[in-house]
This record gives sequence, C-alpha cells and structure tokens, in this order.
Amino acid sequence: MTSRTARPPRRGIEAARWDPIRDLISLKERLNRLLESVQRRGDFSSDGLAGWMPPVDVRENREEFVLTAEVPGVRREDVQIKVEGAIVTLQGRRALEKEARSALRIERPYGSFSRTFYLPAPVDGSLVDARIRHGVLEVSLPKSAGSRVRPIKVQVH
Repeated sequence: MTSRTARPPRRGIEAARWDPIRDLISLKERLNRLLESVQRRGDFSSDGLAGWMPPVDVRENREEFVLTAEVPGVRREDVQIKVEGAIVTLQGRRALEKEARSALRIERPYGSFSRTFYLPAPVDGSLVDARIRHGVLEVSLPKSAGSRVRPIKVQVH
C-alpha cells in the first residue's frame, strides 16, 4: 500500500465559491438570448406570439434608480409600469404595422413585452415619473425615504 500525500493548492488559482444565484441568472440570460434569436429569425409569425425584450439600463444614485429602455415604435398609452416595493415591472406592446403585414421579411420585433427588475432598495411608488422621448423610455424611481443614502457624521472619541 502506498500512501498519498495531499497536494498543496496551486498558486494563482483560488477555489471559486459556488454561487447558485449567479448561475441561475447566467442561465436565464442565456435562455433569453436563445429565445430572442429564435424570434429574430421569424419562427413566430402570429401577432400574439411574437414577444420581444427591449434592452434596459438601470442606474442608481443617492436619491433614485433610473431605468432606461429602448422602445421605438411603442406608444405612451401602450406602456404600463408596476411598482411593488423593490420590484419594478415594465409591460407594453408594439403593434405590427399595416405595411409590414405584406412584407417579404420582418426583422423588427413586435408584440407584447414584459421585463421585471429587482432593485436593491424599495421605491416610493407615488413619486415615480416616466416619459418616452425619441423611442427611449426613462423611468425615475425615487427610493423610499427610509432607504435613501444619507451621510452621517460620526464623532470619534
């Protein structure tokens, strides 16, 4: 019988901690890209099935979160914003243009969309402001008073 000694860990390679949430988010993003590529190829042709996913940026400053989404061709009345604590959902619809119904090829997505975002702090829903300009939706989501970052002076004794 030979005895084996434990190998020391290799230098420069640290054991990565498994983060199941990170893996699930990565899987969700890969599935979204896969579904989006299928939709772009035109495999879904009926108006009710051809959903799409507008690209969105979410920024944060001391007082608020700002959500910016590219929604060209979506009318103001076709967008709904739902706020529940720290969860924000954008929903809307872009109709297929009449001229596109006789098109030989349709690459611009149309139909309904829905995006949900989990923010790191709750939002004051009564102060939310949204506007669409040049096909870009900008949503101002003020943080609720208790979650705003405030500088605190600390006395050192």
